[in-house]
Amino acid sequence: MAEPFKFPNGQLAHNVEDLIKICEKSPNDAVYHLMREDFENWLDYIGETKLAQIAKQARLASASDEQRLQQFLKSCQTSYPQPSNAKQQSIQQPISSNSQPNQDNDGNNPLSNFFKALGRLFARA
Repeated sequence: MAEPFKFPNGQLAHNVEDLIKICEKSPNDAVYHLMREDFENWLDYIGETKLAQIAKQARLASASDEQRLQQFLKSCQTSYPQPSNAKQQSIQQPISSNSQPNQDNDGNNPLSNFFKALGRLFARA
């Protein structure tokens, strides 16, 4: 798995969607990294060569730093639209430290069933 992009404030971008969100919340940091070619290098590293080229084009554009960042973010958002809030909430549910594995009411747990079958297989040997 690729290393995340680390911002000075400690936030990590694990993918393009994360990068967009953090850049929108921390535009000064984003401009700094855009102008140093950091985004280009990281995007190439994670295999997003098209977006790395877009970052380069934005960096070299004859515009203000803020306009360069906006150009880059707009292009990224076109390529990677943000998921809906409902979808995000269902994915990012907190995990309780004392939660139990998912079980149906009759006690069938797929992982448990796998290990039971594995045990039966070795019991025959």
